[in-house]
Amino acid sequence: MPVAPDAYTYTPIIRGLCDRGRVSEALSLLDDMLHRGCQPSVVTYTVLLEAVCKSTGFGQAMEVLDEMRAKGCTPNIVTYNVIINGMCREGRVDDAREFLNRLSSYGFQPDTVSYTTVLKGLCAAKRWEDVEELFAEMMDKNCRPNEVTFDMLVRFFCRGGMVERAIQVLEQMSEHACAANTTLCNIVINTICKQGRVDDAFQFLNNMGSYGCSPDTISYTTVLKGLCRAERWEDAKELLKEMVRKSCPPNEVTFNTFICILCQKGLIEQATMLIEQMSQHGCEVNIVTYNALVNGFCVQGRVDSALELFYSMPCKPNTITYTTLLTGLCNAEQLDAAAELLAEMLQNDCPPNVVTFNVLVSFFCQKGLMGEAIELVEQMMEHGCTPNLITYNTLLDGITKDCNSEEALELLQGLISNGVSPDIVTYSSIIGALSREDRIEEAIQLFHVVQDLGMRPKAVIYNKILLALCKRSETDHAVDFFAYMVSNGCMPNELTYITLVQGLANEGLLKEAQDLMTELCSRGVLNKNLLEEWGPKLSDQIMHLP
Repeated sequence: MPVAPDAYTYTPIIRGLCDRGRVSEALSLLDDMLHRGCQPSVVTYTVLLEAVCKSTGFGQAMEVLDEMRAKGCTPNIVTYNVIINGMCREGRVDDAREFLNRLSSYGFQPDTVSYTTVLKGLCAAKRWEDVEELFAEMMDKNCRPNEVTFDMLVRFFCRGGMVERAIQVLEQMSEHACAANTTLCNIVINTICKQGRVDDAFQFLNNMGSYGCSPDTISYTTVLKGLCRAERWEDAKELLKEMVRKSCPPNEVTFNTFICILCQKGLIEQATMLIEQMSQHGCEVNIVTYNALVNGFCVQGRVDSALELFYSMPCKPNTITYTTLLTGLCNAEQLDAAAELLAEMLQNDCPPNVVTFNVLVSFFCQKGLMGEAIELVEQMMEHGCTPNLITYNTLLDGITKDCNSEEALELLQGLISNGVSPDIVTYSSIIGALSREDRIEEAIQLFHVVQDLGMRPKAVIYNKILLALCKRSETDHAVDFFAYMVSNGCMPNELTYITLVQGLANEGLLKEAQDLMTELCSRGVLNKNLLEEWGPKLSDQIMHLP
């Protein structure tokens, strides 16, 4: 005899649809349940609510919650926690906290998941005072945090650079019968090292046992990286020996970390000695190792040695290898060799990426070879590599050096139509070109576009417009624009003041120029020696005024 489907039958199917992102079908199946007179359970609704929050958002989830209550299905704490999470997911942390406070009116007390969810939302919003307040409330209400709570807090505190607070949280874990783990301690070590506090990181490494865990290879490698960045080479070597003594042998990542930083500093001989140790510890010399050496030779300007290693290494070169070598060849101004290497790269089925092309585009632009740079960008697109903002900004910098503002404006439209968003550097180049070509009205118009886009122009952009106004002998307008600059919270620099003083002098307003110069010098804003560099005429005329 056929058995009518019930909530236990429907719920796994609804869960499966939700897991696959087919939420609309899951909602249709819920309607089918109700149409057949089958009452969904709290689990059914909760599964749906979670999926709706993730897919269509909190608004529709509240509609499902209202329907749930209307159908006589009482939500439980798990259901409400899903709602809280949905609010936090959309950044509505205040609403989530208010909902948390209202749980008692629904007959529930917030549990560990409730508090942890809201705490995570507050951490994501960097509302640290509210985090501390809610965490204290959680403790006061005897709602014990679990490993998930502590793990989340440590990670966010580290992300916010508050490593001491993260360590305090680690210390609290044992008080609540929660165990820290090596991964969490490694996050703390990494944060300490990023702050340049290598000795503190080393001390924490030695104290990891007090948190109930032991250092692993990642722990040691992180501290070793910090020592290398501080150029404490002997301490780094000692740490390698300590790893072996404590039965935590270095691996390829450990050695490559050390070797990469040595090579970045041009210390090839020391790096080579380390490579010899790798095999002694059963570590394979791989492409990462060879790339570091190639980079080291290029840093030293020894491009021929880099090429010799490139053609003799047993590993197949990758895009990083080629790009590093191309950078070295460009720096050595070996353009023909760079072109040959790029052709070889393509022949060897090692496609260049945007970084590779940008290296060459930058080189061409620096040399004023704009035709070759533009041709290379076209070749770049033919190989399926999309130019990025760095590509366009590099081209714009080269184009605007030739005061070709019309071509720069065309390129601006091109990058926008290609879905690339211009940044302040993009607009700075174009405003500079327009200003130099005395297209000052268009430069100011573009300046206001930058502001309308929510960007804050820096002094360098204001200075370009100020210089153009002064060259036009429109010092009154320049002074007004200077006042506008200050009112917008942009701090003038030395060049700003020198431009104004020079502009006043060029218009024959020598007394005003002298007064401004005297005031600026007395305030320590300007050094008189700078005036000789920026304004020969000014130094000749003002300095001899009675």
